[in-house]
Amino acid sequence: MLSNQMIAQVSSSAVPINAKQAARILKQAHKQMNLLRYAYAIPLYKTYLHENGNKSNIKDSIVYKNLGEAYRLVNQYDSALVYYKIAEHTGVDVGNKIPELAAMVGDYESAKKGYEAIVKSNKNQFNDARLYGFSNVNKFYADSLDFKIYYTRLNTPYNEFNAVPFNGGIVFESNRIITKQKRKRTTILTPEFAWDGLGFTRLYYTKNAKDVRVDTNATSVWREKKIELKDLSSGTSNDSKILDKPVDYTVLTNKQDSLIQLFSKQFGTKLNIGSISFTEDGKTAYYTRNGSKTKSGYLLEVWEAKFKDDRWLPSMRMFFNRTKYNYFHPAVTPDGKRLYYVSDEAGGYGGTDIYFIDKNEDGSWRPTSNIGQVVNTVGNELFPSFYDGTLFFSSNGHAGLGGLDIYRLARDARGDATVKNLGYPINTNKDELGFSVNGQTGFFSSNRFGSDDIFSFDYAQAFISMTGKVAVDSINAPGKKVYLTQRTEIGRIQIIDSAIVDKNGSYTFKARPNRDYNIVTYDNDGVKYETSVKSNDFVKTDDNYAKQLNLINIPLSATERQAKKAKLDAFIAAQENQKTYDRLYAKTVDSLMKLSKEYVELHHPFNQVYIIQKDLDSYYSIINKVKKMRGREIVIVSATDCNGTDEYNEDLSQRRAKRIFKTLNGIANNKVIIRHVGERELLKACDDVKKSIEEQVVNRYSYIFIIDK
Repeated sequence: MLSNQMIAQVSSSAVPINAKQAARILKQAHKQMNLLRYAYAIPLYKTYLHENGNKSNIKDSIVYKNLGEAYRLVNQYDSALVYYKIAEHTGVDVGNKIPELAAMVGDYESAKKGYEAIVKSNKNQFNDARLYGFSNVNKFYADSLDFKIYYTRLNTPYNEFNAVPFNGGIVFESNRIITKQKRKRTTILTPEFAWDGLGFTRLYYTKNAKDVRVDTNATSVWREKKIELKDLSSGTSNDSKILDKPVDYTVLTNKQDSLIQLFSKQFGTKLNIGSISFTEDGKTAYYTRNGSKTKSGYLLEVWEAKFKDDRWLPSMRMFFNRTKYNYFHPAVTPDGKRLYYVSDEAGGYGGTDIYFIDKNEDGSWRPTSNIGQVVNTVGNELFPSFYDGTLFFSSNGHAGLGGLDIYRLARDARGDATVKNLGYPINTNKDELGFSVNGQTGFFSSNRFGSDDIFSFDYAQAFISMTGKVAVDSINAPGKKVYLTQRTEIGRIQIIDSAIVDKNGSYTFKARPNRDYNIVTYDNDGVKYETSVKSNDFVKTDDNYAKQLNLINIPLSATERQAKKAKLDAFIAAQENQKTYDRLYAKTVDSLMKLSKEYVELHHPFNQVYIIQKDLDSYYSIINKVKKMRGREIVIVSATDCNGTDEYNEDLSQRRAKRIFKTLNGIANNKVIIRHVGERELLKACDDVKKSIEEQVVNRYSYIFIIDK
C-alpha cells in the first residue's frame, strides 16, 4: 500500500515575526493559491499560522479553507478534511467539501449525515444523488466479480493516467521527471509543475499494450515543500505554474523503463501536454495543451494534429477555444464525426461540463453543444472517452463511492438515456478517471494508492448457479416448471431463467450475483406461488460460484385438497369398518415408545398439515427406510396444540396423519396405521390465559413409529 501521509515541514525563525512580516507571508500564500501553486501555498499558509500563533480570526478562517482546498487538490484528503472542519467551525461556508472528503477517506456514515444536512437546507437533485450513493454503497459492489484488476509497469512514483490504445500500443500521460547525470551533476530535463510540486505532463508511448501487467505497485510518498522564512521575498514568478527558482525542488526516485518513450515532440514540450484521443485509422488526434496566458495562469486548450507521411504535422488550435475559459480532455469517435471535450465556460450546469461538436459532410464543424443534464451535474464531469458505441466519463456529481467515479451513458428499459456507475473494483472512494476499452480488456486510472496510477482490467460477466428443491405438500414435484424473475428499474417483471424440476425435486438457475430475484411457480389450479431470493452469500469453488436455496413447499391446490379429502375419508371409513385399529394405547406416544426405539418426531406449522423446514431431513430419512422394509407395522400419531376448538383440532390432527399415511402407505408392503389425538395428548402444558403459538409447536407433532409385527 502506498503511503500518502507526510508530516508538515515548516520552519520558525529564531525571533518571532512582527505583524508586517506575518502579513507578507499571508500575501505570498494567497498569491501562490491564486496562481494554482498549491504545493507552495500549503507550507506558506502553515508557516503563517505557526508564526502567527494560530490566532483565530476572520482572516484565518479563509486560511483554513484555502489549506483544506490546497490539500484536496494535491490528493491529501485526510489533511484536507482536518482544515475544512476547522474552517467550518469558524463559520466559513465550505459547501459539500466535508461530506465529499469524508467519503474519500472511507467514512460513509459521516458523508451521509453531511449530505442529509445539505439536502435538508438546500434541496438539490444532485445532492440527492450523492446522498443516495453514500447511503447505498453496497449497490456499487454488485458487479465486482465481473472485473479482474492488474497493476501495470507504466507507473512510477509520479502520476500516470489516461491510457489510450494506439497502433497496438498505449499512449498515456505522465508527469514523471526525467533526469540524466552529467559530470556528477543531475540535470533536470522536465521543469517543475508547482500545482503538486512535481513535473509537467507529457505524452508517453509503449508499443505493446499486452505486455504491461506486473504484480507489484510503485512506491510513492507525498512530501510537503520546506520553506524557510528567508525564502519569502516578494513574489518572483510571472508564470502561473512555474517558479523561476524553486526553493525546495526534489526529484523522486524513478528508474525509467527502456520500453517507454516520449510519444512525439510535435505535440509540444513546454508546459502540460496530454489527454489525447485518436480516430480509428490513427491519422487524426485531438489533445490538450496549455494555451493562452492569463492572470490566473496558462489556460488549457484543445488542439488537432494530423498524421501524414509517417510523421505528425504541425498542430491546429480548435476553433471553440475561448480566452476566458479552459477546454480540455478531448475524445473523438472512431469515425472522427463527433468530438467530445470538457470546459468550464459560462452557461454550464456547474463545475466542468462535457460538450460535443459534430462534423459536417464537407469536413467543417457544427456549433458546440452541451451534452445535457443527464450527464452534467453541479459537480465536475471530466475525461470523456468513446468506445464500442458507448460514452464513458468521470464525475463527482452522480451517485458513487466518493471522489471521481467512472460512468457510462446507457439506455434504461424505457429507452431513455441514463448514467450507470461502473462500480467496484473499477471505482473506489478515491478518484478514478481515463477509461479505455478494447474488446474485453482495457485500462483506467486511479489514485487509490496515493499518486495516479494506470491499471489494466479484464471483463467477463460472472454468474452463479442457484440450486434448490420444489415440493408439493412436502412431496418432491418432478416435472414442475419454475421461473427466475426480476423487477426492472421501471417496475416490469422480467423472466431471467426457467427450469424443469428433475426426478429428485431439484432445479438450477443461472443468475447474476448480488441481485434480488423471485422464484415463481404455479399449483395445478394455476395459482401463483412466489418466493423472494438473493444471489449473495454464494460459495466459490475454483472459478465457479454456487448457492443452495431453501426448499419451496407448495400446498395442494383447492381441487387436489378436495379430491384427497374425499379419498382419505372413504379409506378411513373402510378401515374403521374392517377394525384396522387393532391396538389400543393409554397415552399413545408413551405406549409406542415402549414398543419401539425406531421412530421420528416431526412438527407442523400453526394450522398447517405440512412438515416444518427443520424436520424435513428426518422425514425424508424415515421415508427412505420404509421403502426398504417389508412386513412391518408403521404407526402414525398426529396431534395439535390447544388453540382452536376441540372439534377443529380433532379434524386437523386427522388430516395431518392422513397426509403422512398417503406417502408411507404406497411405497412398500407394510401395514400403516394412523392415530389422531387432537389436543387430548399434549406434550406441553397449555395455558388457557396465554396460548403462545411459537411455544406450542411441541404439541403440533406427528410421530412415526416402525414396529415389528
